[in-house]
Amino acid sequence: MKMRSERRALDKLYKRRDRYEIPDWQREEVWSDEKKRELIDTILRGWKLPKFYFQKTNTDPDEYDVVDGQQRLTAIWEFFDGELSLPAESAGEFGGNTYQSLSEEISDRFDDYEIEYDEITDATDEDVKEFFKRLQAGLPLTGSEKLNSVHSKLRDYCKKTAKDSFFSETTVIANKRHAYFDIAAKVVTIEIEGLDAGLRYEDVRKVFIDHAAFSPQSAAARRINAALSFLRENFPEPFKQFRNRTIVQSIITFVCHLQSSGMKKSQGAMLKLYIEHFLSELTRQVELGQTATDSDFLDFQRTVNANVKSGARERQLILLRKLFQQHPVFFSSLSQSEGIAAGVEQSVAKMSKSIRHLVGVCNDRYASKLGKDLFKPTNKTATALVDIENAVTSLNDYKAFVENLYFLFREGVGQRLEGRIPSSFVEINDLRTMMQHDVDHGKPNKVAAKRKHLSTVFNRFSGVPSPDAVDPSTFPIVQANILGALEADLTALAKTLI
Repeated sequence: MKMRSERRALDKLYKRRDRYEIPDWQREEVWSDEKKRELIDTILRGWKLPKFYFQKTNTDPDEYDVVDGQQRLTAIWEFFDGELSLPAESAGEFGGNTYQSLSEEISDRFDDYEIEYDEITDATDEDVKEFFKRLQAGLPLTGSEKLNSVHSKLRDYCKKTAKDSFFSETTVIANKRHAYFDIAAKVVTIEIEGLDAGLRYEDVRKVFIDHAAFSPQSAAARRINAALSFLRENFPEPFKQFRNRTIVQSIITFVCHLQSSGMKKSQGAMLKLYIEHFLSELTRQVELGQTATDSDFLDFQRTVNANVKSGARERQLILLRKLFQQHPVFFSSLSQSEGIAAGVEQSVAKMSKSIRHLVGVCNDRYASKLGKDLFKPTNKTATALVDIENAVTSLNDYKAFVENLYFLFREGVGQRLEGRIPSSFVEINDLRTMMQHDVDHGKPNKVAAKRKHLSTVFNRFSGVPSPDAVDPSTFPIVQANILGALEADLTALAKTLI
């Protein structure tokens, strides 16, 4: 075993937080908020922290297991994310109680603070156990190591599943301390108990005992086997994004759900591309740190780092929402599956609230320069901003939804954005034109070209060429996709008005 001392700034750690795996034996202890705040206060004062220990598990990119320092890293990431605030005394001294409210000078000091850590390489499991024993009086057994001693046919199934070539040939996870068994145990627990199942050792052990007679021919086993088969076939080579146990568990669970909910075999290639895109964008958004543009990916990564009980469900809903945004054709066959309709409804509410906030931000910034609002500040505007959250479940609902958007983002801004109108604002005009049938007049060749353009615009949000072709059950995802495009453009617009 080799050890090398290194230093790294906190902002660099934060932007690479998806590359630090928290072993399950490190997840048992949870610091109180008071203890976390003391740590942040210590950093802001520039005082030295005890050394961290990271075991390198991969290169290109470098990835680590956190041997010692998980609770400190969790507190640091929570402070960066705005989930942890300072006590009043510290807030008064440093000029803010959250990272976002600190002055640039103080936040830069926090960003640049360097931790000292030892990088462990060329270490066997026994080496790490012995080192931790000397460091902290004994390394606890991992949950997967303890579960291996439970006599259960479910345990046997997990041991067999852990030998599937998907784990050794497709993922880039090192099989240290029964890592593959750990993933299999959590996947099967979710398939048996549902997305809200607890995944800590005590929770999984109870499932192993309660299902001691588990059959490898059961519905849950068939779902898992089919998902692994799909992933093997579509990812035959090592895939560097499959480098984190929780993310791999989430993808297997995701594929289980899609296949059991009626996904067509012909959609397999599309799903593969989506998984690649999602995980690549997850890495990009995490590395953007405080300048990230999509909160869904940050929420996804937060549940990976924190391993909260609600994490499996939250990750599943985010994966599904993003799938429907990128490929709306998936929604019609899956919309009635567990939690999907509710998840889309929550997404619509979240984006509607964000749009209302962003309209206010744009007005304030525009008025500070030009002395007037960008969007009309009328009662009709206020009503329309509220009404865009109303559920769209029919063609008539959709027409009313588009009319509200047209008033807000075409009529509402008038000529004030001439020359720099966001693309989604233009598309709202196209969607309304399609509903008004204004395209039906003029020369036949121009009418045909216009119809083709409008169909392309609508297809991007719905997966079909026209509102008349929409299955009513899929209107909610059309609404969510349109709001998502508007939210992204409003976010970008607000930045240009600073």
